[in-house]
Amino acid sequence: MGKKFKAKNIEKLDNPLRRKVLPPKKIIKELGIQGGLHIADVGCGIGYFTIPLAEQTGEKGKVYAIDINPIMLNEIKKRVDKENITNVEIIHSAENNFRLKGKSVDIVFTSTVLHEVDSPSKFLKECKRVLMGNGKLFILEWNKIEEKIGPPIHKRIDIETTKKFVIDVGFKVKKTINIGNSFYIVDSLNY
Repeated sequence: MGKKFKAKNIEKLDNPLRRKVLPPKKIIKELGIQGGLHIADVGCGIGYFTIPLAEQTGEKGKVYAIDINPIMLNEIKKRVDKENITNVEIIHSAENNFRLKGKSVDIVFTSTVLHEVDSPSKFLKECKRVLMGNGKLFILEWNKIEEKIGPPIHKRIDIETTKKFVIDVGFKVKKTINIGNSFYIVDSLNY
């Protein structure tokens, strides 16, 4: 969740190439996210997905921008304030404690975070704890391929391993979605 990230690297998280290969609004639309939902964007970084999620959920919805890195949270606060977005709550968390009440969100969304956590099992149990019954978990991760962008291949988690992780903590995998060559999403249901 951005433990070692430095302020000088913010431009890596939001640039034209990234927006081309990982278009946030298109992905949110494809996931069928509706207005009025409460969403935890865990490992929100600079708000790459948080801001489009907040726009999609509207004023009746709420997005919890959750990260362990104060540099990231400071950047998202600037962006939210600049765009006058009122349905985002910024939360400085621990890796396996999102500082949310149990069963308080409809969706947990996490983008390129699972490969960074120390314990996928503990992290996913925390996702399950904060989700309402029948809530959805969306995990967006890097495909386990060698590329010039993103983490090295040895840090990436293949799609089958991610599916096993979520099943092992009690989620039901609904489907997987490929996003170009670089990314996939595991769409799971809390039950």
